[in-house]
Amino acid sequence: MKNEQLIKNLIKKGESEQLEFKEVVRKDNIARTICSFLNGKGGQVLVGVKNSGEVIGVKNALNVETELNKFLVKSIVPEAAITISLDQIGNKKIILVKVWSGSKQPYIFDGRIYFRRGSNTARATSNEISQLIYQRQQTEVRWERQSALGIDLDDLDEQVIRETLKDLQKSSRGKTFTDKETEEFLSYYGLYQNGNLTNAAVILFAKEPARFLPQTRVRLTVFKDDKAGDEFSYDRVFEGNVFRNVEEITQFFDVNIGIRSQFKDSSWKRIDKPYPKLALREGLLNALMHRDYSNVSGSVNVAFYPDRLEITNYGTFPPEIKPPDLRKNHGSFPRNPDIAHICFIRAWIEKIGRGTIKMINDCKEKEYPEPKWQSKSGVTNLIFPKITVIAKTDDGVSDGVSIVVNDGISGGVIDGVIDAVSDGVKGELIKVVNIILNNTGINAGEIANAIGKAKPTVERYIKVLRLIKIIEYKGAAKTGGYYLTGKTTRKLRR
Repeated sequence: MKNEQLIKNLIKKGESEQLEFKEVVRKDNIARTICSFLNGKGGQVLVGVKNSGEVIGVKNALNVETELNKFLVKSIVPEAAITISLDQIGNKKIILVKVWSGSKQPYIFDGRIYFRRGSNTARATSNEISQLIYQRQQTEVRWERQSALGIDLDDLDEQVIRETLKDLQKSSRGKTFTDKETEEFLSYYGLYQNGNLTNAAVILFAKEPARFLPQTRVRLTVFKDDKAGDEFSYDRVFEGNVFRNVEEITQFFDVNIGIRSQFKDSSWKRIDKPYPKLALREGLLNALMHRDYSNVSGSVNVAFYPDRLEITNYGTFPPEIKPPDLRKNHGSFPRNPDIAHICFIRAWIEKIGRGTIKMINDCKEKEYPEPKWQSKSGVTNLIFPKITVIAKTDDGVSDGVSIVVNDGISGGVIDGVIDAVSDGVKGELIKVVNIILNNTGINAGEIANAIGKAKPTVERYIKVLRLIKIIEYKGAAKTGGYYLTGKTTRKLRR
């Protein structure tokens, strides 16, 4: 279902406690409504729509959207996750403003607190303000806001924080900070309080979060048959922070998920159909964002079977959401709003409440079956039918790596990037690439231990592989590691 139909369906519902129409852009008026949504259950404002539901559109919508975004971010305090997007009905452009229930209630606009009563926005009464303050006190002690013991700022991944600050500058979704203002950034977004890092900070930014919170681990397994027994061809545990885990597991997807091919009857030309990468990435990110981390025995599992992929996380849907709701425009009730907010300001979440719709559309566009959600017995399971790994033996993987390395060396010699390489060294280079393929983010010392060579020798191999652009280094100088380049992963999938 495309965005236009989603908006039409939304308009048909009419104004309510969580939906309001605005004919024209009056920034103050919109800010008051958004403030009331933040102090309630969240909600949406459609600008360019009459109270009757008639779509009249917004003139100069792109400029208006930009200005409205800046105004709302600056004038509502404390800062909140607000998504603003342009949508189109016929030839008329409208603006959709959407928020989830705020995690730092009460929210204030122009020195006043607003509350939602039915389909109307009004100033909060003293009793309503007391209720919001009480709710704020309750949320302050939720698990992700609790202090993480035994961790300090030196245990955080500086590179991931820098990437976050850079993304924040690009997205303009919140207050920005420089690379030298790490502590201020963490404090502002509730991740560093009273001299202590929170559990959310560990999950988002720790170099080795599993040292402090073992439930942050993610297990990826490829089973040989349809039952989750002991027979598997690949099994690995990822122990990085949210962003590193998503990057590394997505790279595994890129290399190992098979491409569906078909031939045109007329030309007999093979057409390769890519897998729904956006959908899988969104599903993985949702599992990491919305899981119940408070249970130390909880986990996230990514399991490939011969006919499907399943992503399972501990924690059920919020009571306001049922599986059928995920197929349409729906509210968003994040279990971990601080974690979700950082993903939002990085633009890893594009539109609040639209992620599942994007997943469905991506699968349809790539001609895969729609994903399915199940939520029971304290666990949520996301199933992608027909998503499978490439049917290769370990020798097959090695053969693919051998071809890539040999081609890279030949091209590097021809281009004058490297000197000729002996067969013995080629064999060692192939070993190094295989290790990185199965252990993304590994460092030089770990590679040296794996192949039984001295670290200086391995560093020479790494230098050659970087020169011919087969691998690349990501992360801070002391804590980063090696990854296959995008070019390499594409070649291995052929």
